[in-house]
Amino acid sequence: MNPGDVLILVATVTALGAAVARAFSMRSRNKDLINLSVLLSLGTFLALTSAFLLLTYYFLSSEMSIYYVWNYSSTDLDTIYKLSGVWAGAQGSFLLWTWFMSIVLLVEVVLEPRRKYLRGEFHHLFQIALSGLLFIFMLILMTVDLFSATPGGALSIYPNGRGMELVLQTPEMVIHPPVVFAGYAFAVAALAASLAYFVSKDENWFMVSLPWSRLSWIFLTLGIGIGAIWAYYVLGWGGYWGWDPVETSSLLPWLIVTLFLHTQLRHARNGEYPIASPALGIISFVAVLFATFATRAGSIWGSSVHAFLSGDRDAGLLGILRDDSTVLGIFTLMVSLLAVSMYLVYWKYQKSEHPAEESEPPKLSGYISDKNNMLFTVLLISMTTLIILLLLFKNAGSSASANFDEFNQKMSFFFVAIMIVMTVCLIWRFLGQDLALWLGVLVVAASIVFGVAAMASSFSPLVAFSLPSYLVAIGASAYKLSKSRVPGSLRKTMQNLSPHLIHLGVALVLLGYVVSSNMQTYADDSEDKQGITGNTVLVGDSLAVGAYDITLVSLTQRAEGGTPGSPDMILTLATLNISRSGDRVQSGVVLTDKYTWGTTGYQVAEVDVHIFKSVQNDLYINFQWLNSTTAFIQAKTVPLMNVLWGGFGLLVIGLAIRTVAWKIEPKRQVLTKQGGPSKAAKKPTPAPKGPPKEGEAEKDYEAIVEEELKKFKEKRSR
Repeated sequence: MNPGDVLILVATVTALGAAVARAFSMRSRNKDLINLSVLLSLGTFLALTSAFLLLTYYFLSSEMSIYYVWNYSSTDLDTIYKLSGVWAGAQGSFLLWTWFMSIVLLVEVVLEPRRKYLRGEFHHLFQIALSGLLFIFMLILMTVDLFSATPGGALSIYPNGRGMELVLQTPEMVIHPPVVFAGYAFAVAALAASLAYFVSKDENWFMVSLPWSRLSWIFLTLGIGIGAIWAYYVLGWGGYWGWDPVETSSLLPWLIVTLFLHTQLRHARNGEYPIASPALGIISFVAVLFATFATRAGSIWGSSVHAFLSGDRDAGLLGILRDDSTVLGIFTLMVSLLAVSMYLVYWKYQKSEHPAEESEPPKLSGYISDKNNMLFTVLLISMTTLIILLLLFKNAGSSASANFDEFNQKMSFFFVAIMIVMTVCLIWRFLGQDLALWLGVLVVAASIVFGVAAMASSFSPLVAFSLPSYLVAIGASAYKLSKSRVPGSLRKTMQNLSPHLIHLGVALVLLGYVVSSNMQTYADDSEDKQGITGNTVLVGDSLAVGAYDITLVSLTQRAEGGTPGSPDMILTLATLNISRSGDRVQSGVVLTDKYTWGTTGYQVAEVDVHIFKSVQNDLYINFQWLNSTTAFIQAKTVPLMNVLWGGFGLLVIGLAIRTVAWKIEPKRQVLTKQGGPSKAAKKPTPAPKGPPKEGEAEKDYEAIVEEELKKFKEKRSR
């Protein structure tokens, strides 16, 4: 047995032991059992860390006797790509994900003694959930044979290793998987805290779940952004987001964690969403499991550049579950957690007190309030998530272009609705309820009028329909940013600034997406070749694309490796000159495509992409070799890509600032010596007599901030 298998077995046993020890200590209040659970949790982390470091050592030392190393590395691979080979395959990435989860467990074990504001019951349940989930992951990991030996036949054919695919040998793919799996792993804390809250009813559960869910959201956002950059600059298919099934499934946890963040804050401040918020915490991890399932069972949806294809698509779901134990484990855990969340929601709803229905406001604008605005936001994003999920299954087996067109059209309506609701949320206090309502109505009317008018012109109807809402949302976010400064307090300024940076980032990303996806410019007489739009160009001829002229200067070809009659790789090179409005902007641009030997002859291994950037748009170019005098060139202008990348940056910066600058105090709870609630704590707070004062029901985020600023200024003036 390989030492790596022993370490995984040890981690499995210690994770189970930590969960069991906690469960018994919860009933007996035995501190020795708690200490044992802590030691076993540390043992789980150390064993997993050792297994991960051992696999890393095998890659760096080119230990080809390990099949996983042989399959994703070679002796001549650069050191940085040998390192990224650790997570290049399904088995290694699962170990990486599990190791990140053990880091969450370690951090929570260390922080537990400092969290005196949490009840002992919550601590126990939280640690049981974390250790139990790690145990389940370890069981799945034991089935993948990560440290199995390389078959002798494989070593005789490729004694130096099979190597890594060229498209994975990029800086983006060194960073992208660890970032994504860190985001997935941090979501496990939200799941464990939500489960613990449902049972313990500890009102301070958000003090644990909120920081981790913010970290998860940051890493999920970075993962989507880095993946888009990789697709745009490396893959060569001409875009950055194609509503590919794996791309789309990765968007689901991002959307649900976004909802979870919003509802957590409302629950922390006002006690709202006592059922929906923890339910979203569980579902966020279910969505993470679904994204992983879609990646590893990618053959259900057909070809995907992201998927670890598993099984035969014709065999269907049952065939894939039968043939792949990892996919079976992930699917089983996903369905089980979904069932648990549904039961807990039902159980909590049955036991909770249902408040009396509020009287309807005298006019429609009366529905605009912080509470209702958040409700509209939650319902709208939930509906968007559900539609994405339904379309994902509906389009299984559809062509990439048909799938993109349907998603692009249908999602545009939801994106516009989200922008309108976001605008009203941001500025209704400044405009008042009536004007905010009329603004929303005006934006809807403008979107419809512009969209219909564009149908009679060459302008994109989807862009025309979307622009009013996006531009108004950008303006509203900019206005809120301008009002964020607090004289004399950098932290409070950053605290006020951060959510509006995030909202501005969302608006810019959506604006960049809808314009760049629907207003690309191609050369005249372009044709479609295997899903790629381009033009056949002879050496010496030019291609006009918008304001640009692209001249094909030369085409050359050379062989690398192997024997003269049977090279390992064939390189085709195209040399281009680029002019804009008659002025030469680039000369001697060389594009190099690489072809390696496959089962049906030489196949494309890497497509070189050249992007000439300007403020307004990108000129995107790649080519395919046809013969020594002719190439098929894909050339197009893609507008507002700088806006889209800038929006991604603002999203990450905004939440990073919010995570660092925002401070929220735990709620006061009466605790017993064992950490549990006392009888006094269980008594409900008596309701105030008489109706609430005017405006008291709406005292929320903005009002709280205004009160804090007022107190701060009064303190400074003394």
